[in-house]
Amino acid sequence: MSHFIRFYSGEGKPTILSREEEEVLPVELAVGKKEDIIFLERRACIGYRAPDGYHPCRNHAINIKQCPTCSFSDMAKAYTVGDFTLFPQLYEQAKQEEYCLYLAGFGEDIVKCGVTRRDRFEERMREQGADFGCIVAVQKGPDEIYKSESALQGRFNLANSVRLEQKMRRLVFDHQAAQENFKSAVELVRSSGVLEDFPASPIDFSQHYPHLHSPQRADSVLGEIMGAKGEILLFKSDGGRHFALNMRQLVGLYFERRQ
Repeated sequence: MSHFIRFYSGEGKPTILSREEEEVLPVELAVGKKEDIIFLERRACIGYRAPDGYHPCRNHAINIKQCPTCSFSDMAKAYTVGDFTLFPQLYEQAKQEEYCLYLAGFGEDIVKCGVTRRDRFEERMREQGADFGCIVAVQKGPDEIYKSESALQGRFNLANSVRLEQKMRRLVFDHQAAQENFKSAVELVRSSGVLEDFPASPIDFSQHYPHLHSPQRADSVLGEIMGAKGEILLFKSDGGRHFALNMRQLVGLYFERRQ
């Protein structure tokens, strides 16, 4: 049995990070290849990620995706909310990097405002499964840009995060309407004059994801891998039916990959 630690697809390759005893290894789910993967009901804490790699849970916690101790120790919060308290070395590095404030569109009606390192912008859009994205400001270091993020979210009623369930419901949408709505949101922010620097135009990321028709929900993988949209794995059966699997919901479970 393997322990499911994380799923990502930002570089276009659906990949499961799996803990095998004390080692964390990537399991790539190659597009066009058939997979047969079942997820068991057994769940345990995934541990935490630090600058030197992934660490197992010291509490050996079970029936939980990530225990409070590991969540507190995880470096993810340094980049999601700008809290570098436990990682001063990352903060010193971050102060020398360029960060961007962005808008991301999901389906026809959700626009999120977020922050990422500028050189990771396109990868960040794809690992979230965003259909559209646009950089609206660039600043050096993380301090001021997280303040700008909160201010922009409040002023324009932009989402701070988008749940996977919301993304699952928007796998199929009216592309033209979605594109027009996202451009309108970008133009609203641009024309307000709130941001002095507006360095980019909207980018359509929907071309990076498989085109679906009437996808059905799945709780295991049995079929040919089509790709992924953020943390949603997409595959099709031998009969050609399309399936979508919420991989974030499965993190922490044990699984068996049958060859």
